[in-house]
Amino acid sequence: MLTSPDMMPIRRLLPALATLVLTACSDTNAPLGNGGPGRIAFETTRYNGHLDIAAIDASGRNLTRLTNRLGDEAWPTWSPDTMQIAYQAALAPDTLFQIWIMNSDGSNPTRLTEDTTGNVMPAWSPDGRKIAFVSFRDFNSEIYVMDANGQNPVRLTSDTAEDGQPAWSADGSKIAFVSDRDGNSEIYVMNAADGSGLVNLTNSPLVDWGPAWSPDGSKIAFYSNREVAFAVWVMNSNGSNPVRLTDPSHVGAGLPDWSPDGTRIAYESGGHVWVMNADGSHKVQITGRNGVSDGVPRWRPIQ
Repeated sequence: MLTSPDMMPIRRLLPALATLVLTACSDTNAPLGNGGPGRIAFETTRYNGHLDIAAIDASGRNLTRLTNRLGDEAWPTWSPDTMQIAYQAALAPDTLFQIWIMNSDGSNPTRLTEDTTGNVMPAWSPDGRKIAFVSFRDFNSEIYVMDANGQNPVRLTSDTAEDGQPAWSADGSKIAFVSDRDGNSEIYVMNAADGSGLVNLTNSPLVDWGPAWSPDGSKIAFYSNREVAFAVWVMNSNGSNPVRLTDPSHVGAGLPDWSPDGTRIAYESGGHVWVMNADGSHKVQITGRNGVSDGVPRWRPIQ
């Protein structure tokens, strides 16, 4: 069963962000299958018990470890040209996460944020020029955008709420994100240029998290416990017509991400990475190893 983000403030959640879903999931014994073409980066505890980033073909083949350090490295996001991956890393126990980038094969890790507060949840803009992220430098979690080299950070949100999980629209004009500014976690959207034009898309009495825009910009996938347990949902990009794609009576599911062609959605469930068709059919588990947790899948932009 997935842990509700509203059980504690995002500020306390974010230092252990990547384990939000992973540590709460139990292993399943579903047979591994073929999720089709493409490649997916994800975070995993399979190597040394800490969080590392790995990549695997959506077919379930060609697993490659990308990080190999003593701390936790998580929340991967591909650059649009697929040459680099941004991620969050805490390189020693009890240290704060910072934003890093590395080459797509794991080489040349480079730290982008240097301040003394935590910085997490990177999201690369569709044009490759910017990275959105969450920072605590203003004493609570706010969303910022910086150049892809870490320069010129600009604050987009400014409130006493906890804001997190930024996700760019396909055309780069909007950023969806999660905020508890109305008393529980909802999905909002704002203009990427300056944070204006704020709209609450979900307006649910329960928890909505993990927004992910479809490649054509018409849909947003997310996960919610509005039907008892966490499940993956999809709605129109204006928040209308929410449709549940996974079964909350089975095991919780969350943190969806779209394939580059928009036909499939990767997500995590039961501590493993799964792939399904965009309508919720043909669910296939592509990672599976007892005693470890895999999650936060992110498709490589180009198939």
